[in-house]
Amino acid sequence: MSWPKPSNHRTNPNQTSFIPPDPPVKSKPARSWRLAVASTWLTTTLLMGLGHGSISYAATTTLPPSGTSTVHTTAATTENRLTYTAVEGAHYYTIALRSDGSVWAWGRNMFGELGVSEDIRYRHTSSPIRIPGISNVIAISAAGGGINAAVQADGTVWEWGAGTLPYQVEGISSAKDVVTGSFNTALLRNGTVMSWQRHGTQGNDSEVIHRPHAVNGLKDIIQVGSSGQQGYALKKDGSLWTWNEPNQPDDTPSKPAKLKGLSNISSITSTDTSLLVLDQNGKVWGLNEKGKPVAQHHDLKVKQMDGNSQYILLLTTSGEVYSYGRTVTGKEGRVKHLSGITDISAGYHHSLALSSNGTVWGWGSDKYQEAGAPATSSGGMVYRPVQAKLGIDVYINDELLQSTYSAVQTQHTVQLPVRAAATAIGAAFEMNQVNGIVEAYSLQYEDRTVTIRPNETEATVKSTSSSTAQSISLPEPISNYSGATTVPFEVFEALGLTVNWDEEASLLTIQSDT
Repeated sequence: MSWPKPSNHRTNPNQTSFIPPDPPVKSKPARSWRLAVASTWLTTTLLMGLGHGSISYAATTTLPPSGTSTVHTTAATTENRLTYTAVEGAHYYTIALRSDGSVWAWGRNMFGELGVSEDIRYRHTSSPIRIPGISNVIAISAAGGGINAAVQADGTVWEWGAGTLPYQVEGISSAKDVVTGSFNTALLRNGTVMSWQRHGTQGNDSEVIHRPHAVNGLKDIIQVGSSGQQGYALKKDGSLWTWNEPNQPDDTPSKPAKLKGLSNISSITSTDTSLLVLDQNGKVWGLNEKGKPVAQHHDLKVKQMDGNSQYILLLTTSGEVYSYGRTVTGKEGRVKHLSGITDISAGYHHSLALSSNGTVWGWGSDKYQEAGAPATSSGGMVYRPVQAKLGIDVYINDELLQSTYSAVQTQHTVQLPVRAAATAIGAAFEMNQVNGIVEAYSLQYEDRTVTIRPNETEATVKSTSSSTAQSISLPEPISNYSGATTVPFEVFEALGLTVNWDEEASLLTIQSDT
């Protein structure tokens, strides 16, 4: 009998190299892993200024050559096309893994759950924002308490969220997957398991260091999961084992015990109230109060499942998605307008699906754009799945701009967080106020100054070498997204900089001549 490799929607399937062997907290199992080819960059501490923190990073990937005018590209080669490879829904937010090994997030950030700043909060993102400090990621996980984790290709595990930037978990160097929950669990390349308490869960002391400990007695493990303080491990032989995780950092886990009545299991997942298992025939089983298997929707042949907040998502072998229980839209059965789906994720109040072409689709609650786009119905709801944006990389003088706020593609242009971009290019941005009311904004770089008035698409450009000002037309007025003042990228062109916007690659570059 041949056993399938663990398969998880949190992992990146596009790797071409190999490295050897608040609400109830949601936890999902680890299923499959393949290392991802990812872009690399160095990350240091975010610089904060006037509520618009940013820092630039040296680019290690080759950028498009700079031109002398804006280039709008509408085509890209298949091998260079960026896609999402995994997605995770949490409590009013989403994190996703991109094919270049970068991690992106969107949705609520009122409590710092996105992990892009230690002290800046905003209600929601207006576009995906790149998580700083991690790269070459092969697996991701998100929990309802705002704690997220990732595994890099070098086997290290990183955590972030709840007001903290990404930091490395001590003592793990050979992980291939990670699961967050009431406690966190890492599956190592040799089939063993390590677990630890989440950052800040020991009372109210967020400074307590929780070092991982081995869960003794587990080997040949292909998946891990958890529900509350109960851990689960799926062995290669199809048997399921469980242990109790201590809630004190110095205690050790209980000895794992085999769950009886379950065999030939190919994957596991857990909701906030129960455990679900999938057998090798594509049938889903739950456990009753006595721990005995109970058939679940055996009319479907399932290849993947996920659960949360008293509902479950089932992905069939034909690529269709079904939802049962207290669903995010209140409707049970097949989720319409979805086909060719390869991955699913059950957030607390929104659901997500990844299609075979690498696009993410979201539905359900969308008060904070956690589904990936503005709500389409009253009450902040999305009943018909909407496509999430890809997220925009901005390079300034060949360095990656990592701002606390994202760039936002609109119908006519790309809006940039102006303070962060201005700082990176070495320009000065000012708001000109009269009696507390902003009358104009100005952006000055070398000998040029661009002046823009609120709600207007006309701007003036003045050079110190000329006595007359030039009027230019902008595709959109200056704006505000996620709490940041933003300007169309054409403003930077007006400063004499070379700007290239590649829509297919979701890449914007700004280059100075000096």
